[in-house]
Amino acid sequence: MKPIVLFSIQFTLSLAAYALIALWYVVPRLSRKPREAAVTPLLWVHAFRMIGGTVLAPGAVGIGVPLLFQRMIGYGDLITALLALLALVALRARWSAAIPLVWLVVIVGMSDTVNAIVQSMRDNVFTHALGVNWVIVTIYVPALIVSSVLILWQLIRSPVAVTDVAVTSGAVAGRPATAG
Repeated sequence: MKPIVLFSIQFTLSLAAYALIALWYVVPRLSRKPREAAVTPLLWVHAFRMIGGTVLAPGAVGIGVPLLFQRMIGYGDLITALLALLALVALRARWSAAIPLVWLVVIVGMSDTVNAIVQSMRDNVFTHALGVNWVIVTIYVPALIVSSVLILWQLIRSPVAVTDVAVTSGAVAGRPATAG
């Protein structure tokens, strides 16, 4: 089997699995939480993005993988991981810059991911030895994509979850609040 075919199958199956997990388990739970609480567990997925820095380690990939590609991938992931950790600290400390930092994580992270996919196709890196990086790309990157989409969804929705508004206003079980 050609490496790009194997990669495509593995990547697609991982992406489908993470999407189902998100739809069936994550979205229903996060939709009931305020935005800041909902993005926090999703950011933890990106905090471990430093694993992409493995491509910078000597001997981590075959010599046919361009050094510029390795640096782009490695440093992009390290920077995104650092931003995710900063955003988590900001959310925990309730800093006013927390949500802008979350936006920055999504923008930098998705830009890095899209660029890495485009450059990997251009440089035909899947025909070279990738070692553990093959597993990272086929299992972890789909999780990053799904969590990025979920973070984006949280950022563009109302800052307060629907059920929280209903409880705050005194509405119970779908009935409007009454003047008391």
